[in-house]
Amino acid sequence: MTPDQISNKSIAELLRNIAAAYMLQEGPDAGKNNRFKIIAYQKAADTVEHLSRELKDIWQEGKLQKVPGIGPGIGSGLSQLFENGTSSHFNEVLKGIPPSVFLLMKVPGIGPKKAFRLVSHFGLTDKETVIDDLRNLANAGEIEELEGFGRKSQDDIIEGLEVFKRQDRREERMPMPHAIEIATEVIKYMNELGSLIKRIDSLGSLRRRVATIGDIDLAIVAEEGDMQTIIDHFLKYPEKRTIEAAGERKASILAVGNIRIDLRVQDSTSYGSMLQYFTGSKAHNIKLREYALKKGYSLNEYGLKNMKDKVSVQKFSDEESLYSFLGLQTPPPEMREGTREIEFAEKKSLPKLVEESDIKGDFHMHSSYDLQTSHDVGLNTFEEMSARAKELHYEYIGFSEHNPKQKNLSEGEVVTIMKDRKTHIDQIMKNAGLPYFIGLEVDILPNGSLALPDNAFEYVDYLIVALHSSFRMNMTEMTKRVLKALSYPKVKIFGHPTARLLGTREGVEIDWDQIFEHVVKHDQALEINAGPPRLDLPDSLVREGVEKGVKFFINTDAHAVKHMDWMEYGVFVARRGWLEKKDVVNTWEVKKLKKWLLNESYD
Repeated sequence: MTPDQISNKSIAELLRNIAAAYMLQEGPDAGKNNRFKIIAYQKAADTVEHLSRELKDIWQEGKLQKVPGIGPGIGSGLSQLFENGTSSHFNEVLKGIPPSVFLLMKVPGIGPKKAFRLVSHFGLTDKETVIDDLRNLANAGEIEELEGFGRKSQDDIIEGLEVFKRQDRREERMPMPHAIEIATEVIKYMNELGSLIKRIDSLGSLRRRVATIGDIDLAIVAEEGDMQTIIDHFLKYPEKRTIEAAGERKASILAVGNIRIDLRVQDSTSYGSMLQYFTGSKAHNIKLREYALKKGYSLNEYGLKNMKDKVSVQKFSDEESLYSFLGLQTPPPEMREGTREIEFAEKKSLPKLVEESDIKGDFHMHSSYDLQTSHDVGLNTFEEMSARAKELHYEYIGFSEHNPKQKNLSEGEVVTIMKDRKTHIDQIMKNAGLPYFIGLEVDILPNGSLALPDNAFEYVDYLIVALHSSFRMNMTEMTKRVLKALSYPKVKIFGHPTARLLGTREGVEIDWDQIFEHVVKHDQALEINAGPPRLDLPDSLVREGVEKGVKFFINTDAHAVKHMDWMEYGVFVARRGWLEKKDVVNTWEVKKLKKWLLNESYD
């Protein structure tokens, strides 16, 4: 792989291929000996696929072994991959298996052994044509003649190839906010059935509020006699393109955009067991299963089976009852990633995570006031944004337009612009009945200087510094650049710190331990930017930061009044990072916030 090809997606695919290769190894003891290797590589692939940061960045920080599921063996192979673009160990495991096998494995219903058999028997070694070649063979009726396949297997392969063809055209994983919007529309549609729907929940990575989502999974509580009606209604969803599967209790459709939506319908008696199981993550469920086994129970989607008689099953109508039965607190879905949540739950010491209702103000918002910036301005006035803040029951507000442009403006002109802005805001807000703070989002220049003259600092209460250019600097230079920017007076917030854009731009390379140390020492905060394209700082770094005593702001980076409703997305990131109310500055009472922001004293 070239450096540009080493993404989380490609690494997850590689690890799954290695797991499959171990499955295909021959010999009387191969399956038994490889079982734990297969599980380990599959677990590592799931972890990497759902990481909120690029694994390569974590490796560069020397923290690869801290990633759940990445043990010394897999870690050694990955380190070699990152260093050289290839791994001798991975190559040895994959040796002798045509790449076309791994492509066929992506077709629904074709597992590793079936893919290998098809490739070997028919000589389908050309990765570029293997899908079309297999389709032609199936349509010609040649697959059903192969021993162990038959007519039904051939029909299933034809159907699977059609599904693959549609899914292969879909976009990359969706940003979590987009997935929430789609799920909300489906839930609204399903609720048209009224009292037939007793309860409806999202499942999987969507319920855990992972930054990016693959498929949308939903679950419904219903009476036995209503389940078919519910499934039939789901299959008529207006945005449906095709029906992928349909049964008595579950169904799948492909919606506009080639987005797969899966629905499960369950009676109330075991709904909690199913909800827990399909919320995941796999790593969390493995740890919970291991914990249950120590208590003498086997865990599955139906409940807890007593291992003594191996017959009786304890069912649970809600998740809280299941966790409580095992002597555990119930970890919020956002925490269920297989780190230390079971350990904390056993000790009854899970943190009380921050909630959206705790937020008392937004400090990163862009009004329509023209500072002659080189960046985009907002769509709404200070008055309109303040009015929306009151509707959201905020207790204070902060304005932070982009800094005036450097080109074609003298230092004196910039100072005048900043002075006039402060005068304007003070006049507008003096009768607003809402405490306000005047901030500014300032570019960090490539050399670490700020794109704002020192003489303009007196016209702001605080500065948000942010990266908007030169993203490919190496870690040493980027870290030095950011630390210099954070050393300026009135800098209180490092905005959208990794500068990532989900699906289009990776985050910058920074030594985060140095950043954490600096902001703690200088009483500054890192931003969790709730903007759907960003969700930045990533939750894994939030978790690292809070363990080192870092403070955070959750801001929307709103450029319009409607963007102020993005706050919930930032809160989801904060919850995945295990933040409590005390860790988030803009949950504090106004007097305490003023002391921190302005160095004012209060009783």
